[in-house]
Amino acid sequence: MNFSVHIIPEEKHLYRVIFPEPFMEPVVFETEEQLKKIVSDLKSEGKNEYAKQLTEKWVNLNKKNFKINYKGKFLNLGHKTAVMGILNLTPDSFSDGGLYYKDIDKAVERVSQMLEEGADIIDIGGESTRPGAKPVTVEEEMERVIPVIKALRKELGDNFLISIDTYKSKVAEEAVKEGADIVNDISGMTFDPDMAKTVAKLDCPVVINHTRGRPDSMQENVYYDDVVFEIVEFFENQIKYGMSKGIRKDRFIIDPGIGFGKYVEHNVEIIKRLQEFKVLGLPVLIGISRKSFIELILKNIAGRDSVPPVERLSGSLGATAYAAMNGAHIIRTHDVKETVDFLTIIDTIRGYKVV
Repeated sequence: MNFSVHIIPEEKHLYRVIFPEPFMEPVVFETEEQLKKIVSDLKSEGKNEYAKQLTEKWVNLNKKNFKINYKGKFLNLGHKTAVMGILNLTPDSFSDGGLYYKDIDKAVERVSQMLEEGADIIDIGGESTRPGAKPVTVEEEMERVIPVIKALRKELGDNFLISIDTYKSKVAEEAVKEGADIVNDISGMTFDPDMAKTVAKLDCPVVINHTRGRPDSMQENVYYDDVVFEIVEFFENQIKYGMSKGIRKDRFIIDPGIGFGKYVEHNVEIIKRLQEFKVLGLPVLIGISRKSFIELILKNIAGRDSVPPVERLSGSLGATAYAAMNGAHIIRTHDVKETVDFLTIIDTIRGYKVV
């Protein structure tokens, strides 16, 4: 694999450093003084780039608070886990496709409900990106999402954040012009060559998601040497690429892409090792809600016969708990009220000071 220096947080306050050169043995350290010694040794050996990367990633690992801001709207991340509520404007999404398709009034009502339930961001999508889904045209996607975004701003005001779930630069640009604040690209700016420069021009936050292949083929022949290392490397490359096009570093949000070109074991490993993504020094978003890996685990481990999407809330919250405790800053969900209540308890207990 061709990755940069990587720090792995391990149990009992230990950290393991993996180097890209295969002949360099991993190094384990526990204290910052030990880290400084490793950095000094690397410099004395002429490995200045490794020393620089190691120092930067240590700083990133210890970064706790972030801020999303756009056009006077702010969302502070770190003390409270934020919730992104899902609004699918499609006839074929895996969980709630068709509920709000071509029904603006119903869509506005649902968003109003999610905001009352505590959603921090509303994520609007006009194309299903579930595994096996077929693409739609730019024009069709525009017809689904733009009227709803206009109606939301007219009916509910401008004091909440909207993200547009699209990998098409033209849809992203029009959506932001009409009131969206964040671009949520499942391809991590790889499907549309104009996406990065469009985001740079809009100067808005962007979620870069990791996927392998397009939705209609992403679950075919999935293989990783190390799923977390490879996703971290993908993010590092896409952040550099985006910055070369003019996107500011503080505009990026990362999403490891649960279910996008991953099997069950990959999804579980990502959630278990989520802390490793902190080396990027960016907010981490994760979408677990109602995904098929939850059903597969419950069928294979708990012996359930079938667990359709609408019955996956408890499983979703179980995975959400582990993700939140491991450093997720934003949870994307269909079930806003239940997730907000659940995270409120987790955040309160986690932040409680015993005196």
